[in-house]
Amino acid sequence: MIKRIRLMDHTTADHGAAAALPAPQDVRPVRTVLCTALPDVLPGPRFAAISLQWFADAAHLTRFASWLASPDGAAEPGSGQVVVVREHPLRGAEWLERRWREGGARLKHMAIARRAEHLTPDEFSDRWRDRAGRVGAVAIPARARGQAYVQNHPLPKSEGTWPFDAVNEVYFDDLDGLRERIAWFAEHVDGTGEDDLVGEHWFVAVREEVL
Repeated sequence: MIKRIRLMDHTTADHGAAAALPAPQDVRPVRTVLCTALPDVLPGPRFAAISLQWFADAAHLTRFASWLASPDGAAEPGSGQVVVVREHPLRGAEWLERRWREGGARLKHMAIARRAEHLTPDEFSDRWRDRAGRVGAVAIPARARGQAYVQNHPLPKSEGTWPFDAVNEVYFDDLDGLRERIAWFAEHVDGTGEDDLVGEHWFVAVREEVL
């Protein structure tokens, strides 16, 4: 599944995540969610809101992008940085299927990162996938692993580069589990990330709602 992720900073007054909803049926994303930062859970979030839209394939995304840019399309207001990725659910696939059937809102811990300078995008992608479930050589404890874990790997871009090299999502049923993950990462990961894998990173605690 291809996913379009739009990350919006604190100055964005209107996130515009619902802009896709009026699109024709063969254009509209398979699913749209809005993730709103929870500064009372994780202070000082780098992003105020993050929208995610799912597409069946590249052709579906192309139809949507053309519609969005057309006179009939709905403009996305405010500033925002976009990354187009392929979704890789590495844990909790059954939980995610149930989550999408039920809809509503869930809690989530997200990490957005840029790769270490010495790594190519392919090298970073391979190493990141192999390191799922741990930071360096340290395994993430079960309580902090959440109900489902999704890695989002950017697709190749014909021109230029994406603003970020990685976006991951870890889902939680309760606030206690989310807080435990935040505390564990605060203890085991410093502000610069893993030097052999990540150059810069940002953590955001969010409330995700299906639109």
